[in-house]
Amino acid sequence: MKQVSIDNLKENDILALPILSHGEAVLIHADVVLTHELIERVRNLGTKTVYIKDEEEGVTGESASEEHVAEEEGYPYKVEQTAKNSKQVVKRILEKHIYKHNEELKVIVEEAQRILDSVLSEPEVVNNITEIRNVSTDMYTHCINVCALSTIMALRLKMSDKQVHNVSMGAILHDIGLRYINVSYINISENQMTIKDAAEYKKHTIYGYSSLQDEAWLSDTAKEIVLFHHERIDGSGYPFQHRGERLKPEVKLVSVCDDFDSMISGIGSEKMKIYEAIEYIKVHAGTKYDPTITSKFLESVAAYPVGCTVITNGGEKGVVIRQNKEAADRPVIRMTEHADGTPFTENVEYNLMKQLTMFIVDTE
Repeated sequence: MKQVSIDNLKENDILALPILSHGEAVLIHADVVLTHELIERVRNLGTKTVYIKDEEEGVTGESASEEHVAEEEGYPYKVEQTAKNSKQVVKRILEKHIYKHNEELKVIVEEAQRILDSVLSEPEVVNNITEIRNVSTDMYTHCINVCALSTIMALRLKMSDKQVHNVSMGAILHDIGLRYINVSYINISENQMTIKDAAEYKKHTIYGYSSLQDEAWLSDTAKEIVLFHHERIDGSGYPFQHRGERLKPEVKLVSVCDDFDSMISGIGSEKMKIYEAIEYIKVHAGTKYDPTITSKFLESVAAYPVGCTVITNGGEKGVVIRQNKEAADRPVIRMTEHADGTPFTENVEYNLMKQLTMFIVDTE
């Protein structure tokens, strides 16, 4: 990672650290590939220098220099850095984990506490719309993402301290059972698997619970999250087809966050775009998912993160530059391309909370 002036930025440079407003709201997230329009946007914000990734790092790369800068400069969004560090710990432990050899799993629970502490130290993370950008098709990142998102949502739902703690601990271990099965679950949904593979895949909840059920350092509620996170309130889930009244709020919450991240990362699901996953959650609110929890989730998670290119119902293209707290699916966009493919030569921004006839129909 290196620091460069705005004048030296080039198209296709990749942001290493997010760009924040004076109020510390995230304007452009890390890992965004810069376009000419975004560079101009950064310039207009009055930002003088930014951090971009070295060529060898790539979009998901990490380096010792990044960690060094984080220590010296102070990472602007601590929970993101904590999650990134925690992923390395989780991956190291789970790659060599053996069934019921659980001593090192305590270290993973400590990482959940670090994530919780980071969220608690940044009220803006809880109060602002959450933008999910760290999409990766591996179980380790999935566990971290579900832990972070579930923790944030538990605080937004004003759960008790004990409930929030149990959510964090259970969420980070919820898919431990995937270590004990031998079927492919990347970018494939259960209904696309063979009958035999689907049956084996569904055992991961029971395997995960049975490996942890005797551990005194993990609460009963956290263990229930591991066992029941694929149950649905209408009784259509597994392993026991429990209905809503049999499921704790903590379990229902992690179920929503798990399904969302599974869909966008391709863990036990065919991979979807973020807005498609949100639409799926919305359609099944009140049937598969608890309606109160789902409503809070839908108003909290951005369908179109800052920096993504969107296509409007008029065939035009634009880049999301800001979120509207009042509506997570109606951001502010800067127009980049007319419907006929010609670029916008003037600076045109539309707030979709005011442009009521304009809708986003797809993303690139």
